[in-house]
Amino acid sequence: MIGIIAAMEEEMIILKEAFENPIETNLLGISFYEGKIGKHDIVLCRSGVGKVNASMATACLIHAFECSLIINTGIAGGITGVEPEDIVLVGSLCYADVNVCSFGYAFGQIPGMPNIYYPNMNLLIQVKQILKKLGYPYKEGRVYTSDSFISDINQIERVDRTLLCVAEMEGAAIAQVCTKAMTDFIVLRYVSDIVGHPSQIDDYQQFESQMARRSSKICLEIIRNLE
Repeated sequence: MIGIIAAMEEEMIILKEAFENPIETNLLGISFYEGKIGKHDIVLCRSGVGKVNASMATACLIHAFECSLIINTGIAGGITGVEPEDIVLVGSLCYADVNVCSFGYAFGQIPGMPNIYYPNMNLLIQVKQILKKLGYPYKEGRVYTSDSFISDINQIERVDRTLLCVAEMEGAAIAQVCTKAMTDFIVLRYVSDIVGHPSQIDDYQQFESQMARRSSKICLEIIRNLE
């Protein structure tokens, strides 16, 4: 079973429409839709925005639906190395708002967990091959997750700006739950705006729905081509 998490309705609508007669289940205030896409059994949900919502949805998908792979699709704000409308295949994920450094932990590290989360390399390679096969140019980079919409780079401490990276509000939380539950995950992001750019809010409002639907469409095509 593959679980798909989108934070917003616009990020899941095309995926939901691909189901024939989905079975709906409500757990902890989240609606889950079971169906089939190609040869794969799928459970789709809209988690809501933010780390807690994303964590709840991930835990439900793994525990209640026994998903062995979680795919998270959605939009993000660019920090370095990206432009609006870029596809970012996420190779690593960190928290941008966790600081327990006083006790010897790395910035962004939850005690007892790694400070950087990585998807399964074989899955990452497979998704790269699918994107190339489908003719979608993409960039590989890092997600920085926090419970804030980042409109000023000074809101994010210690971001490694030597890396291609984006800011958003769910990815690292999903990666943490999956890592703890020993479940594979893949995160895809579609750049809607650039952090700190004078037109950032206007760009976000202009591209939000467009990029969200695009993310849903490309995620659908990836699933159809997964082995």
